[in-house]
Amino acid sequence: MMKRYSAIALLAGLLLSVCLWQGCTPKKAVAWHDVFTDTIYAPRYATGFSILSSPHGESSLLTVRNPWQGATDVEQHYFVSYNGEEPPAGFDGVILPGGAKRIVCLSSSYVGMLEELGEVDRVVGVSGLGFIHNEYVRTHPDLVKEVGAEMNYEVLLSLRPDLVMMYGVDDGQTMLTDKLRELGIPYVYMGEYLEETPLGRAEWLNVVAEIVGVREVGLRAFGG
Repeated sequence: MMKRYSAIALLAGLLLSVCLWQGCTPKKAVAWHDVFTDTIYAPRYATGFSILSSPHGESSLLTVRNPWQGATDVEQHYFVSYNGEEPPAGFDGVILPGGAKRIVCLSSSYVGMLEELGEVDRVVGVSGLGFIHNEYVRTHPDLVKEVGAEMNYEVLLSLRPDLVMMYGVDDGQTMLTDKLRELGIPYVYMGEYLEETPLGRAEWLNVVAEIVGVREVGLRAFGG
């Protein structure tokens, strides 16, 4: 038994000597946000978002900044997953299904963006149906349902949404986001209404395009 321990100690000593001789150092763990090194879209007018990608996959990282009035130094991160890809280890944001087919829009602005992209038939639920004048929404009451200003969760669940697009007036909507997380329904905060210029607001079209998987259509529609 003593010989066995001596052999193990000798081997460990040899490995340590080799490591010291070759200058071995422990590898530093890579932070999850450092995985995304390539720019997919750099806004020219908007200040509230950025879209990055990793050279190791097809998914992307959407960062939304200060998405409600009065917010300062707030960043929300969304991993837009394609082909079943998982976010990097340590990611603490929301995972969005890339190419979402069934979308609930809590603002008419998002309906308009989807229409501009030619994807309005992905809308399955809205808030404020009586104030939305989109032709598809108005003529498909069997396919597009009212979810209510206060969110009717029974209706929401019946729609089997892939995604809820929402806006924030302040940070008091955490009750809604907590409930969505509990139900396993992904959501994304849209902050286009906080942009200071019309072009800045319109540029959020590229956020929607990235999420629904029509990036090039978004670039063409916006004039990119």
